[in-house]
Amino acid sequence: MPRFPKAAFLQTAFLAALLLVAVPTPNAAQAQRGDTPVEPGQTFTARVVEVIDGDTFGVRRSAGGEVTIRLHGIDAPETSQPGGRAATQAARQYIGGQNVRVQVEDIGRYGRAVARVEVQGGDLGGMLIRDGHGWYYEQYAPNETEYARLERQARNEGRGLWSRANPIPPWEWRDRTSGPGETSVEDRDCSDFDTRPEAQRFFERHRSDSSGGDPHNLDGDGDGQACESLSGG
Repeated sequence: MPRFPKAAFLQTAFLAALLLVAVPTPNAAQAQRGDTPVEPGQTFTARVVEVIDGDTFGVRRSAGGEVTIRLHGIDAPETSQPGGRAATQAARQYIGGQNVRVQVEDIGRYGRAVARVEVQGGDLGGMLIRDGHGWYYEQYAPNETEYARLERQARNEGRGLWSRANPIPPWEWRDRTSGPGETSVEDRDCSDFDTRPEAQRFFERHRSDSSGGDPHNLDGDGDGQACESLSGG
């Protein structure tokens, strides 16, 4: 039986250890984001404290701790593409400041909890798709036949983004703009937020971005307080 060279063995072991350090586990990725770790299968109640865009939200659990939610089964337009701001505003109207029930389906590769969100007895993903504010994300939710039906209905009736000729799916938009999917955050200004605390939470979450301490220019006077012209809410 051939002997495995010691140097080669050590090199292989070193590379394996390096990979374990370089690729964080889902819980580690959540911790890096400042989120409270959650696992697939968990269900909890929470209050929505931030609507980042049409399918991504920050919630504060009733039991304590904040979690970033990526909505299961739907891909809403990016904020910078047509229909993106409308999708964000629709999500705010549905769940902004509301108490919701969260059912975690998976943990995304960047640490976000991919989850269903129920508000006042209604399924948020289905509501957004029904009103034409997002695509059914079949690639990641192949069994959501109701979402497929709601999208067909919205298309046929020309609701929301389907009122436009040939709307571009978000995954194609991200490819065109070289965005890395879940890690990308479109540019924001103070008009994208309803209250100063909401803007402050977004500012704190993204102020360590590689482009600088205030990549979205929300803190005009550099005092650490974002969008001071907004209400305290």
